[in-house]
Amino acid sequence: MAYGFRMCHPEVPEGQPTPQVTTEEVGVPLAGGETLPAMLALPDGGGPAPAVMVACDVFGRSPFYESLAARIAQAGFEALVPDFFFREGPLPERTREAAFARRARMSEARALDDLRAALGWLRARPGHAGRIGTVGFCMGGTYVLDLSAMEPDLVTVCYYGFPAGPNQRTPTSPPAPIELAAQMRGPILGFWGDQDAGVGMDNVAELARRLAEQGADFSHTVYPGLGHGFLAASQFDPSSDAYRAACESWTAALDLWRRHLRAAAVA
Repeated sequence: MAYGFRMCHPEVPEGQPTPQVTTEEVGVPLAGGETLPAMLALPDGGGPAPAVMVACDVFGRSPFYESLAARIAQAGFEALVPDFFFREGPLPERTREAAFARRARMSEARALDDLRAALGWLRARPGHAGRIGTVGFCMGGTYVLDLSAMEPDLVTVCYYGFPAGPNQRTPTSPPAPIELAAQMRGPILGFWGDQDAGVGMDNVAELARRLAEQGADFSHTVYPGLGHGFLAASQFDPSSDAYRAACESWTAALDLWRRHLRAAAVA
């Protein structure tokens, strides 16, 4: 099968790598008086639209996820990108060491509460009438799996989240999604690469087994030969080894939201 520009980017006009959409810097009120900063990307038309929340990876908000939010907006949804690292501040340098050092300083359980507040903020938007989409990557992928067990109205897309939770757990680590499988509500769509030793394909298989056992609306794909972070690594570049997986998975995510969000929002 050929994976041309239009199939890989069904939401982006040909010749326009990053959509030009309206974005706003917004603040989500949190308990205790804090404010969660976020970027909101808006679709054309100005009317009410269903919403998708983007939970970033361990590096936090970056141009890649801002561009991804613009793509979601181009497809007809509002897209919110919360900065759940706001208390720890920006990275001094974009390295794995700096990112994990910052993560070690944060309370991930509190970050999960922040994301729940962001979902509440989206529900309160004018014209909201249906379910909310989520998409998460790496630690954000773990968060959206947890949220699918905690919130009643989500349409979840997980990219390489950790079903067994962080490899190094702390007292403030979020719940391991496997432990919450009995409470998870679908639809949930997941994507992993089989070379992702950190996540562990045995953990992915165990999550799938538990969700199948309870009849949850869950489907997933494990791509051969790919490791962790393949969507961001691909940059949607046709020369990338991960391009085909990026095309397939992103198209499937958009299709899932269109099936479950658009109809609910106009009901």
